Amino acid sequence: MPILKSFRFIELKINLIKEYYLIFIEYLSSVHESLTDHPAIIFLNNLKLPKRIFSQKNPVLNYVNKFISTLIEAALLVSATGILCFIIYYTFGMLWYSYLRTTMADNFISLHPERADTIFAFSELNLIYFSIEVTLSAFVICFAISAACRFFHICHYLYLSQGLFGKLTYWGVPLTGAVSYYIRDEYSFSDWETTAAIVIPPTYLMFISCFKYSEKLVPEAGDEIKAIIPWIKLSYRKIFQKINDLTRYLLKQ
Repeated sequence: MPILKSFRFIELKINLIKEYYLIFIEYLSSVHESLTDHPAIIFLNNLKLPKRIFSQKNPVLNYVNKFISTLIEAALLVSATGILCFIIYYTFGMLWYSYLRTTMADNFISLHPERADTIFAFSELNLIYFSIEVTLSAFVICFAISAACRFFHICHYLYLSQGLFGKLTYWGVPLTGAVSYYIRDEYSFSDWETTAAIVIPPTYLMFISCFKYSEKLVPEAGDEIKAIIPWIKLSYRKIFQKINDLTRYLLKQ
């Protein structure tokens, strides 16, 4: 019996809530009907606000968004590459000092003095600062070259048509040479091959991404020329028309 009483009590409360709810709905509908003809409500109903303050089709904003996302991605890439290069250089330095304790070290130094001088100069550097500079230099050089190739429509024929092996061979080697030339001149290293071996990790880890970034951010010259040609034609017609008008005027005189 107590259970039946509790169920009846709950049922009564539910019915009461339903009645209050229906009364509230009727009140809202009456208020809405009374306000429908109000001038302020009519104005707000007819007012059309833009869904977005800036349109997604705005090319400037699209480029800014693309530039910021690419910049963040490039910063993460450079940071990860710099850390990995520091680990590689530090490990190489430890192995080099271990190699110097062996009997073969004297023979290597006597047979390859320039290479040994470069390794000694490299091992005495601040590897943290050196890793940061090599990584940033490799990124800037690779991106500058890829941007120039993108702008002058070279990537379309010589980069995009290559597979992974072709990109690593035909583009990785020249870019490594460009980065090693800068680092050799900056730190006065005497051996080319050792300098190239030093810059191989950052160059090969980043140059493919640099080409992707240039493809996103840098327009091709062909696209720009296509956009300029109609303006050139229109300007030429106006100039030619003015010359004809001037010629006719002078002939009449």
